Amino acid sequence: MRRAFLTAACGLVGLALLAVRLRATYLVIRVRGNSMAPALTHGDRLLARRTDLAALRKGQIAVVSSPHPAGSEFLIKRVAALPGDPVPERVRRVVADDVVPAGRFVLIGDNTEASFDSREHGFFHADDLHAVTVKKLETQHGR
Repeated sequence: MRRAFLTAACGLVGLALLAVRLRATYLVIRVRGNSMAPALTHGDRLLARRTDLAALRKGQIAVVSSPHPAGSEFLIKRVAALPGDPVPERVRRVVADDVVPAGRFVLIGDNTEASFDSREHGFFHADDLHAVTVKKLETQHGR
């Protein structure tokens, strides 16, 4: 009886630790604004996985700390260039480098007319990176 109790208790502790780890690994983010339209629009909910710069790939949608203290806490943008990549032409006017330096990356919104991104801010730092999106959970109209 005691052994069964200990086995059950260990199993519950294991499940609790797994739940804590999953919660620390995944986030649900709500999109504000239309800087990523048409792929993402205001009100969309995204499942995002915490990551670091080493795991980041071009084309992924990243969640980063916003450099604007008065705006949203996070920005959601597409990764355009990684360390060692050539700096995209549309970003060259705000950075001095021809190649993305170590520890930095370039983000550009899909809706280039309504996006604050590397074209204005320059490089984002590895410390700014929080997560990459995994899946769109729902659209603003519940589809």
